[in-house]
Formats: sequence, C-alpha cells, structure tokens
Amino acid sequence: MTEPLRVLLKPGRSKPFWVGHPWVFSGAIKKVVGEIGDLGGEAVVEDERGNVLGTGYYNPHGKIALRILQHRRSTDLTFTPRPPADVVRERLALAVGRRKNLGFPSRDTDGYRLVNAEGDSLPGLIVDRWANVAVIHLGSRGMVTLRDVIVDEVKRLEGIDSVVVATTEDASKLEAIPVERELVHGNLDGPITIQERGVRYKVDVLGGQKTGFYADQRENRVRFAKLCPGETVLDLFSYVGGFGLHAARAGARAVMSVDSSNSAIESAATNVALNGLDSVVQVQCTDAMNWLKESRSLGRTWSRIIVDPPKFARGRKHAAEALKKYARLNTLAMSVLEPGGLMLTCSCSQHVSDADFLRMLTDAGHRGRHSVQIHEVWTQGADHPFSAVAPEGRYLTAVLLSKGA
Repeated sequence: MTEPLRVLLKPGRSKPFWVGHPWVFSGAIKKVVGEIGDLGGEAVVEDERGNVLGTGYYNPHGKIALRILQHRRSTDLTFTPRPPADVVRERLALAVGRRKNLGFPSRDTDGYRLVNAEGDSLPGLIVDRWANVAVIHLGSRGMVTLRDVIVDEVKRLEGIDSVVVATTEDASKLEAIPVERELVHGNLDGPITIQERGVRYKVDVLGGQKTGFYADQRENRVRFAKLCPGETVLDLFSYVGGFGLHAARAGARAVMSVDSSNSAIESAATNVALNGLDSVVQVQCTDAMNWLKESRSLGRTWSRIIVDPPKFARGRKHAAEALKKYARLNTLAMSVLEPGGLMLTCSCSQHVSDADFLRMLTDAGHRGRHSVQIHEVWTQGADHPFSAVAPEGRYLTAVLLSKGA
C-alpha cells in the first residue's frame, strides 16, 4: 500500500485547522513530501513543528489544495487515522439522522438536501434527495476516489430506488476531475415529480442544473408567499417557477415569472399546469435586465418582487464586480416596485457578505433617490447547514425590503 503524502504547513498557518477548518489552500503549504503523481492522493497534514493535525486528500490541481476529512483537534489526543471509507459511511448516516430530526422527508415535502458538504463534515460531497431518487454531486477529487463507497451507501437508504452521480463543469475546472451525469442505480424514464411544502414540481435529475432543483430557498419561498395574497408578483430569474408558484398557491392575484433560459421557462410552464395555476401565473423567456428596463419605460409596477439571480461572484476577486452588477439589477427592480410594496432580493455568492450586500442596497437606493428599509435577512434552509468554523458555507443572503422616501 502506498504511503500517504505528508503536507507540511508554513509557520503560523495551522490554527484554523486545529479548530476544524477543512480547506487548505496552496498558499498555506510549505512543501509536500512523497510521490505526488498527477492525481495527488491521501495525505497527512503537519504543522510547522511536525505535529500531525489531520488527514485528507491532496490534489495538486485543485484550487483548494487539500480538504481535511479527519481532524486531530489537539496534541493532547492520540490520533490514529481511520480508513476514509469508514469515515464517509459514518458521516453519511449522521447526515441522514440530522434530516430526520429536522422533519425530512415529510407528508408535503420529499425534495431536500441530504448531505451538504462541509456542513455535514464531508467536504466536496453533496447529496440531494428528490422523492425516491438521490443525486450525488462529487465536487472534489477525494470524493471521486470514494465514489463507489458513496454510491453503495446512498442506494441502501430507505426509500431510494434510483441514484444519479454528477460532477459539474465548475467542479471539473476547480478540481481537475471529469464531468459526468450518470444513472448508476435503478431506472429513470424521464422527469420525476416532487413536493415542496405542498407545491409540486417536475424535476429532470438527468438533465437539470446541478442536482436538478434548488431546495435552499424552500423556507424563503414559503415565508414570502405568506406576504402575497391579493398582490401582483414579479419573479425574476424564476428558474422552474419556485417563488411564483408558492405565491400563486398562497393567493397572489397575478404572477409573472421571468427567466432567460428557455428550458427553465418550459419547466416553469409545466409546473404551473401541474399545480393548476394557469389562470394566475404567466411565464416569460427573456433577459431580466431588459425586462425591467422595458417595464420601467412602460410604467409597469408590481406590489411584490423577487430577485434571485445566479451566482455573480465565482471567486473572491470577482466580488467587487459582482456588487456592481447587484447594484444595477436592484436599482432597476426597485424602480418597478409599487409604493408600499415588498421585494425579496438574493445573493448566492459566498464571497459577498451580508454586510457588503446591505451596503450595495444602500447604493441601489441612492441611485433611485430613495431610502431602503430592511425588514428581515434570511439564509439557506435548515437542510443546508454550514460549519461554525467554516462560515464560507453560509452562501445565501435573502433580504426582505421596502422603499422609503
């Protein structure tokens, strides 16, 4: 058996890892001892004094050079690394137990996140459950090496009949791992139907974005829908119609769902019909910024607006430019918000903090010559936990606001 690599850290760089942070960037590494090869491998991490602080997987091509799977926590503790496969099996079981404690699945919800990477101490691994189908997203080379173990454990879970394994192009670029989306267990003959707080969706787990659906906004969709009875609603970047469907089901008078993706809008139309909401919800395939500019010029307004764009900042160096894009978008969106109306505006860019996002909204309000009142700040649902030591896992900011004078 090949000896694990030894990853030696630079002086003064070990503290985050003693307290449990899972990511080691290349800038913190002094040198790597051992036969690295082209793909890297299992590694022992040592501080500048030679103390072992944990084990993980070293990837010479990864933006994150090493992801720690097992932490020693203290030099007072004897540390004997366990086989990674055993650790993954144990933590998968713990993640499933957490979801059961949170009430997933339930009578009206069978689509949710089963494993949320670092939030469940499984860095680089996401598992979403859509009814009786599990979609495994492999986001690191370490998890790719454990692919068969993960599949075997997931397909044994109660109620799972089919398993899909996926790796996105983004993950492929960051980790130098192959792109894939493959049915590895069971049968699928097309989209499946899931429930989210009673709203039904058709989900294409083999052809949809990422793991087929976005469950992180579930509770925010429900919260905002409660504010929509009798109102006119504009759902921007609607994807498959989530916010708009919940608003319509809650009693909105009229809903317009806008997305630039033709496939997303086709799915949204299917979901509108599936829920019997054709008389309330309209869908429009167009660019959101152009839609807002045209609406402003025509004097159209809505009493409730949702702004939920895709990630604008792919990395820390893109954060400043992302905030400029958010400012332009939110300035336009607020310009078509009726006086006394409410808007929910979101960022799923982990490199844009709550504080930065709120400052951006101040700037957007200034551009529109009005103040911005913040009513609440929401985040991702409970099935998307993040580690206290790695707040980067808290990536979603959703701000409920209104316009002032």
